[in-house]
Amino acid sequence: MRNTCLILSLLLLSITAQGQNPTAQIKGIVLDENQEPLPGFTVRLKESDRGAITDLNGYFQIQNLKAGHHTLQLSGVGYQTKSLVRQLQKGQQLEIKVNMEVSTQEMNEVIVYGKSEARLIKEKGFAVNAIEAKDLEVQSIQVNDVLDQSAGVRIRQSGGMGSRVRYNINGLSGSSVKIFIDGIPIDNYGSSFSLNSIPTSMIKRIEVYKGVVPAELGGDAMGGAINVVTKNSTDNSLNVSYSYGSFNTHQASVNGVFRAKKSGLTTRASAFYNYSDNSYKVWGKNVYVVDERGKDQYVTAKRFHDSYESKGLKMDFGFTDKKWADQAFIGFLASDMRKDIQHATTMEIVYGNRWVGQSTQMLHATYVKKELLPGLDINAFASYSHLKRNLVDTVGYIYNWLGQRTINPNTGEYYTWLSGAEGGDSTLNIDYEKKYTGRLNFAYQLAANTRLSANWLTTHFERDSKDELDPELIQSLQDTRSLWKNLVGLALEQSAMDEKLKASVFYKFYAQKVGMNQPTLNRNNELVINSYDAQSQNSGYGMAFSYEVLPQSILLLSGENTIRMPNSRELFGDVSENVESSSSALKPERSINFNAGLNLGPYRFAVHSISLNTNVFYRRIQDRIMPGVPDQQDETFSYINVSSVLSTGFDTELMYGFKDLITWKSSFSLANPRFNTKYDANGSPYLYYGDRLRNEPYLTANSNLRFSQVDLIQKDARFSAFYNLGYVHEFYKNWPSIGGAGKDQIPSQLVHDLGISYTFPGEKITLSCDAKNILNEQVFDNWALQKPGRAFYGKITYNIF
Repeated sequence: MRNTCLILSLLLLSITAQGQNPTAQIKGIVLDENQEPLPGFTVRLKESDRGAITDLNGYFQIQNLKAGHHTLQLSGVGYQTKSLVRQLQKGQQLEIKVNMEVSTQEMNEVIVYGKSEARLIKEKGFAVNAIEAKDLEVQSIQVNDVLDQSAGVRIRQSGGMGSRVRYNINGLSGSSVKIFIDGIPIDNYGSSFSLNSIPTSMIKRIEVYKGVVPAELGGDAMGGAINVVTKNSTDNSLNVSYSYGSFNTHQASVNGVFRAKKSGLTTRASAFYNYSDNSYKVWGKNVYVVDERGKDQYVTAKRFHDSYESKGLKMDFGFTDKKWADQAFIGFLASDMRKDIQHATTMEIVYGNRWVGQSTQMLHATYVKKELLPGLDINAFASYSHLKRNLVDTVGYIYNWLGQRTINPNTGEYYTWLSGAEGGDSTLNIDYEKKYTGRLNFAYQLAANTRLSANWLTTHFERDSKDELDPELIQSLQDTRSLWKNLVGLALEQSAMDEKLKASVFYKFYAQKVGMNQPTLNRNNELVINSYDAQSQNSGYGMAFSYEVLPQSILLLSGENTIRMPNSRELFGDVSENVESSSSALKPERSINFNAGLNLGPYRFAVHSISLNTNVFYRRIQDRIMPGVPDQQDETFSYINVSSVLSTGFDTELMYGFKDLITWKSSFSLANPRFNTKYDANGSPYLYYGDRLRNEPYLTANSNLRFSQVDLIQKDARFSAFYNLGYVHEFYKNWPSIGGAGKDQIPSQLVHDLGISYTFPGEKITLSCDAKNILNEQVFDNWALQKPGRAFYGKITYNIF
C-alpha cells in the first residue's frame, strides 16, 4: 500500500505541474518506407539544440516549447536526414508522422550508428537478452534452438519434436519462467501452439528477462520471462516455407498480410504443419531387452512409438493505422496435436500403444492505440479458448526397446500389465478446458521524462474430466477443477541527466482462487470425493535502474520481491503426461531477486566491433515448486514444495564483429541453486542441506560463429554459414548427498551444429541446410531422458511478395 500511495502522489504532482504550464509540445512517430517504426532515431530542434530519441515503437515527444517557428531535423543510420519546419501556437500540442527515406549515398569517412530496438530494451535496467530474429527465418531451426544459445538460458526437452519443454533461466526452471506472445501468456493458445510450433518467419524479436520481470508483462513470473514479439508490418506480403529432415521430420508454414491502403482494412493469416517420427536411436543403461535366460542385454534401439503431428491456423481481421486505432482486430485460432508416448517418466518403462491428442479453438480481440488521449496509450486484449485433450491407453501388452511385445518363455503368451494398460488402469480420459482471459495495459506520459503504466490481467480456468471406462458411479458425478487469477501491475518510469539515468519502480498485486471436486474409488471400492477450495492474496514490488557511465558503457541494477502462484498443471495434474494432482498441498512460491550487470559496447575500431555483457544474480526462494523425483519404476509424479532455495551466479556474453562479414558470440553461465533449509518441521536436519538442486544443470556455455557474404556466386545474392558449440556440465539426477557410489548422473555434453543458407537475387528464394549434433553426441535432459542425436534438415523459403 505504501508503494501504491507513492505512485499516486507522484501522479498527482506531475499532473498539477503540467496544468500550470501552457507551453507547446511536438510529438509524433517516425516510420520507414514500409510503415515500420524506427527506434533510436534522433529528432533535434535546430534553434535550441533540444531533442529526443524515438522509442521502441518509433514515438518521440519534445515538451515545454515556446510559440513560433521550429525546425526539426530527423536522422538515423542508413537514412537520409530530413528537415521539417512547423509553426507552433501557445499551448499547442502538435502531432506529426514522418516517413524516412533510405540513403543510397556511400559514406567513406563518417558512419552514424543508431540504437536498435534490442539496444533500447537493454538500457531500461532489467537483466534482459533481446534477440533480433531477422536471420532465423531462413534456417531449419526452431525458436527453442535459438534460446538455447542465449546467455543464462538452458532449454530442457524430454525428447524430440513435440516433447515437453522446460525453460531454465539462471538455474531456475519450470513454471517459474513464463512464456508470452506479444505480452499475452502463451497458456491461452494450448500446448499444440508452442514456441516450437511458431514459424520463425512470424517473429520480429525475442526478449529474455532474467529474474526481475517488468510489470507490463502481466504474469506471475519469478525466475524470468520470455516474450516473443511478432511482426506487425502492414505491407502486403506472403511467405511460405517447407523443411524436411532426419527422422521423417516435416515443417511447413505460410504467413501473409493483406491491407487495403484506402480503408485500412487488414487481414493477417498464418498456418503451420509439423510432423516427425522422432525415430532417433537411443542407448544406455535403461535401453535393454531381456533374453531367454532372463538376462538384460543392452542394445541400441530406434524409438518406435514417438510420432508427433501438430497443425494450426491463426487469422485476424480488422483495421490498422487509422485515426481511431493503430490496430483493431478480431480473430480466431485453431490448432490440433497428436503425440505418441514412448515411455513413462523415466526410460525404464517402454510404451507401444499409449497416445494423447489435443485440439484448441480460441476467439480473441485486440485493440492498440498510441495517443488515444494526449499522452495516453492503450493496449487491450480479450480471449476465450476451449481445449479438448484425450488420452488413449487401453492395450496392456508389455513392450521392449526393440518394439517387440515380450513373451513368457514358459507359456508362449505375451506378457501384459496387471493394471490392464501401459500407464495404469485402462483409460479413455477426456479433459475439457475453458479459459477466459482479459488484459488491459495503460501508459500515460506524465512529463517529458516520466511515464506511468498500469497492467491488469485476469484469467478464469475450468476443467471437466470424463472417462467412459470409469465405473458408472464415477461417471455420474462431475469431476471439475477451477482456477481464477487476477494480476495487477503499476510502474513509474523516469529518466534524467540527459537520459543517462533511467529508473523504474513497480508494484504487483496477485489474487488466486482454486476449486476442485474429484470423485474416486478407494481400495475398498468406496466412493471418495476429494474437494478443495482455497483463495489467497499477495503483493510484490521491485525496481530497475540503468546509468550510462561512459558512452556505450551502462551499469544495470534491478531487484524485486515477487510471488508465483501454482498453475493448473501443478495443482490439478495432467494424466496425459503422468502428472498427479497435488492441489491440497502446494503453496505459492516467493522470491527475492537481485541482478547487477554491466553492458560494454559495441565499441567500433575501423572495421571491427566488440561488446561485452555481464550479469550477476541472487535469488532466495521460499516454497519452491518442483517435480518430485520419480524412481526407476515410477510412472507418475506430482509437484511438491521445496522449503527454501538460494541461487547465486553469473552469466556473460562476448560479441565480436568484422565488417558485415563475421559475427562471433560466446556466452558462459554459472548458476548455483542450493537447498537452503537446514531442519524439517520436526527439527531433524536434512541430509541434503546445502546441496545443489537435483536434476538441474548449473554450468553451460555456447559459442556461435556466423559468416555472411553479399554478391557471392551471383550479384545481390547472400550466402551465410554458421557454427555453434554448446556445452552442458554434468549434474546429478537426485540430491548429491544421498546414496553412495554409482549415483545417477547426467553426463557432460558437448554438441556441435552447422548450417548454411543462400538467398538468391531479389530476396524471394532462400535455400538452407542445417546439421545438428554432427558428432552424434549422446544428449540427455530431464531425468536422464535421451534427446536426438545427429540430424540433417533442408529448408526452402519463398517470399511471394
